[in-house]
Amino acid sequence: MIKADVILTLVRSKDWEGLTHLFQSASNAEFRKTETVVRERVMPQLTNEEFWEAYLHLLQYRRQAFLPCILAVSGLAKAGTLDVSCKDAHEVAQWLQTNSPESVAKIVRMAIPLLTSARQIEDFLRLFEFHDERECVAVLVKESTPYAYYALFNVLRRAADNQPLLRAACLAIMKKNDDMSFNMASLLRSYFDLNDIKSTFSLQIEPYELSYIEQSYDNFEHILKGKQPKL
Repeated sequence: MIKADVILTLVRSKDWEGLTHLFQSASNAEFRKTETVVRERVMPQLTNEEFWEAYLHLLQYRRQAFLPCILAVSGLAKAGTLDVSCKDAHEVAQWLQTNSPESVAKIVRMAIPLLTSARQIEDFLRLFEFHDERECVAVLVKESTPYAYYALFNVLRRAADNQPLLRAACLAIMKKNDDMSFNMASLLRSYFDLNDIKSTFSLQIEPYELSYIEQSYDNFEHILKGKQPKL
């Protein structure tokens, strides 16, 4: 099996020709193992700029094999060093839009659960050109992290005059059947006056709390988690 430190050296020296030659010299069985090594041991060691540049070259070499390397973005997200405004991140997005548009939603859906702020999620959606509220809702409504729910809340605020979209999002969240999702549905019903959605929610939101929710993520999370005491 090709060793992680050999691949890492080639990536950091930007020897893409050498990396291609290394991959091509591997047997099919060795290459399958190499995919895992790259995703789990090489990509997590890279800086933000190295990550996006390497990801582009990996996709260009064999897109289907290396698409899941986006999962390694979790390390950058947790460290607070993820920056999708860099040139290399935009080159990844542009290459995918041109060469494999069907892969864009897959990448976004893999990455969003790993991101650690609503801002990261919103930047990620913008990078991959999710500008339409319906497209954003279709992705975000499938996630159940507080950050994804806050990003969803902000998208729905921009689409506040689209009652069918608001109602569909609320009903989709209710189907998840967990406490946080029921709290999110209660929040949406109260905030957007979705009174035609008939259900009994344990979370009761007072009118004065609606403006409180808008002010910050922390306020939103406090309500979303059932008004648990802040530590």
